[in-house]
Amino acid sequence: MANSNSNGSYVIEMKNIVKRFPGVTALDHVNLQVAPKEVHVLLGENGAGKSTLIKVLSGAHIADEGEIIIDGKSVVIRSPQDAIDSGLRFIYQEINLVQEIDIARNMFLGAEPMLIKALGIIDQRTLYKKSRELLEQFHIDLDPTEVVSKLSVTQQKMVEIARALTSEAKVIVLDEPTDVLEDRSRQDLFNVIDKLKADGLSFIYISHRYQEVYELGDRVTILRDGHNVGEFDIADLTLDTMIEKMIGSEVKKQYPALSPPMAEDALQVKGLSRQNVLDNVDLVVKKGEIVGITGLMGAGKTELGRAIAGVDPINAGEIYVEGERVNASSPNQAIKNGIAYLTEDRKILGLVLDHSIRDNYALPSLNRLTTAGLVEHRKITQETQVYMDRLQIKAPGMGTLAGQLSGGNQQKAVIAKWLGAQCKVLIFDEPTRGIDINGRREVYQIMEELLEQGVGILMLTSDYTEVLEMSHRVLVMRSGKITAEFPRGGASESDILREAIGKIEEA
Repeated sequence: MANSNSNGSYVIEMKNIVKRFPGVTALDHVNLQVAPKEVHVLLGENGAGKSTLIKVLSGAHIADEGEIIIDGKSVVIRSPQDAIDSGLRFIYQEINLVQEIDIARNMFLGAEPMLIKALGIIDQRTLYKKSRELLEQFHIDLDPTEVVSKLSVTQQKMVEIARALTSEAKVIVLDEPTDVLEDRSRQDLFNVIDKLKADGLSFIYISHRYQEVYELGDRVTILRDGHNVGEFDIADLTLDTMIEKMIGSEVKKQYPALSPPMAEDALQVKGLSRQNVLDNVDLVVKKGEIVGITGLMGAGKTELGRAIAGVDPINAGEIYVEGERVNASSPNQAIKNGIAYLTEDRKILGLVLDHSIRDNYALPSLNRLTTAGLVEHRKITQETQVYMDRLQIKAPGMGTLAGQLSGGNQQKAVIAKWLGAQCKVLIFDEPTRGIDINGRREVYQIMEELLEQGVGILMLTSDYTEVLEMSHRVLVMRSGKITAEFPRGGASESDILREAIGKIEEA
């Protein structure tokens, strides 16, 4: 139920915020009001201005116009430290941890418990004790002395969430916090949010998982193309109305019908093994088929994709593309043999952030786009524009740096460059993570078109609805093994979850 705010007091008010970038006005007199003890949901498509608004609040961007009021007092936020000093904490869609240091030091970075403050001596015992307690609160089975770079994306996201609770805060901003979380961790997060809200904290919550709006939210602010659409109580919005206000049109069917696959194999994997990670994995993907692989965190989905694509070494196993055994001992060899891997970590592994959309598109296709040693720049420009239009990548132009794109548009840029590589097998790792409802539909449509061309798709996803709706067959992984297979229409989400968890031994 929405919080009433009859006395007009807000913990945060953002009034008439304007933010311009070269060639585009990202925010055009946007307003946001967050009441005490509420979860205020911020909604909008990719490129609507959500992330820009939050970056203004965090001090990462400075507004060109407008005012920020916290607890009734006008404040100037010109740096992330200003935001922290104002009682604001941020958990971004992209991972924001120091990769070279351990979990505990990341969790308390800048707020370490001190043994002798004047000498800067850290209380190591308290540091690791508190870190362990917070990790246990989220059922995160990790050693706080583990270096962050060794963690999966999912594990790193849980560390970020735990880190936000290490110090006093008035408002916690959560940008797509559950995109990489399995159901148990997701529910742990929701329970913590409910508890902290009861203790007096407020939250700004950004998500493309619209059911979460109803599970958590009190009120909703919707943005579209850098403008306010409106502010609503949750009880006053149906799901269809909410989506229509975001996209400015009626809701269309999200999942396409899938035609039957072809008879020939696109990909075959035999006995793929990697010590302590993958255990004798066999699978086949037909031409024109999507095989979905799902499972809990640590089941081996991403590790399987990386092994097939030559990113990680294997101890045993064979890989065949269109019936011929291929060398996929490196990403370059895999690409040459027709295998493309669309990583789940678009920021670190999927894109060169300080290069343009155009340059990123060209990288895996340079051999194809080079004649007699000369790069065909005109062709690169033409193809980049085709895929920008096809995927509706929102940017001033193809010269825009990848690092300046919103998270969803970065994901589309990753997809564009691999579609351009014209591979025979595409491995999609969490293909729609962080993408809005229209973007998801566009990605699914692209997948459908690829199937018609005879491409085989291996889709690795933690979204059970996605894997059921977008797969000809569903494979469930647990502990590095494929433990179950379901035909299309032959399983429910609960069936998948049971297989992903495995049998629970009775005491």
